[in-house]
Amino acid sequence: MLHGAFGQARPGQNMVFNGSFDHPDDPLKGWTVNLEWLGNSHYMKNHTRIAAVESYKGYRNLAHINGKSKETKIESLPMKFEQGARYRCTIDVNGNTNPHIYFRGHKWQPGIRPHDEPTIPEMRTIYKSQFRGHKVQKGANGWKRITFEFPLEDLSSLAKKHLRYVRFFTVYAIVLADFPGEIYIDNVKVERIK
Repeated sequence: MLHGAFGQARPGQNMVFNGSFDHPDDPLKGWTVNLEWLGNSHYMKNHTRIAAVESYKGYRNLAHINGKSKETKIESLPMKFEQGARYRCTIDVNGNTNPHIYFRGHKWQPGIRPHDEPTIPEMRTIYKSQFRGHKVQKGANGWKRITFEFPLEDLSSLAKKHLRYVRFFTVYAIVLADFPGEIYIDNVKVERIK
């Protein structure tokens, strides 16, 4: 499984580290859940609202995001972005609210020396994919498989300009304060498609 930021992805290969939430050392290993480094009071204790769950409605080993009382988010490890490439994400979701799930593009924070294992605090977000074009396939027991791509083929000139500076990207899921609730996610997969 490819998970380092500088590896070369092959089409069809899952680029997400621990997208199945079953790492033997820590089911949430590779996912940014503690956001206290941001210094934003809104996200203090974000990590207390995210948990690894052994089973839920027919799925095993998944992440539970409890955004009933506060906006709550989870983000994958950074993956290397290849200029000119396109990527597809599939993710299985269940819950009582519709989360916003999308790609975020990053570059190094000023003063950070590039290395092989970047973390979210070392990155500066410079691009967010649009929350449109998501395909939803309904399954049993309330599960939905959501599929979306990055970058979209019909980008604006401003989006293309920002995309030139993207060096890494992540998959990001958030339960917004405007739509409180809880979700379960599993089988997060990102593959290069072009």
